[in-house]
Amino acid sequence: MQKIKKWSIFVIGLFIVSIGIVLTIKADLGVSPWDVFHIGLTKYFDVLTVGRASQLTGLIVITLSYILGQIKPNIGTVINMLLVGFMIDFVMTVIPEPTILGYRYIYLIAGTILFGLGAGIYISSHCGTGPRDSLMMALDRKLDINIQWVRSGMELAILILGYFLGGPVGIGTVCIAIGIGPVVGFSLDLMENLSRKSAIRANL
Repeated sequence: MQKIKKWSIFVIGLFIVSIGIVLTIKADLGVSPWDVFHIGLTKYFDVLTVGRASQLTGLIVITLSYILGQIKPNIGTVINMLLVGFMIDFVMTVIPEPTILGYRYIYLIAGTILFGLGAGIYISSHCGTGPRDSLMMALDRKLDINIQWVRSGMELAILILGYFLGGPVGIGTVCIAIGIGPVVGFSLDLMENLSRKSAIRANL
């Protein structure tokens, strides 16, 4: 029963993340560094959707993580990679395009918040990290430098590459970069508090 609960939280978190990603894409004001890259790839390969580009990137990242740091993907990492890709493509067909500028900013703000909340929820389940987190750990082992610099370097490198591929960089990219950390932190704290209260009730 506990395992079912953990995996349910994991999947719900990934679904919320996917909705957040789609909202920031539909806002058309700039997206997160990795989505800049994913959208850039779709401009060069007609067979790729944003979701498929995310899956392909995840597969490459998982492979690099193993080569560089001997970090083997667990089932959660693989499910994360596949499910988010499928969910993005599904949600893209459901959420309508914003018709006026004000709605686009609402999409951006809501997308950033949902992205952060979803990330906190799925991380709290402890079912497995995402492919990008695996690469971060692999580079940390290989380069032996502060992990914050590793993550920042990864984000900057993929942003630049995505930009040259034609991915959308804008005010949204800056908002996501600044806003995502605090929202993830809030979400993790919230999930920890809920988990603690649930454990207390179970012991009563």
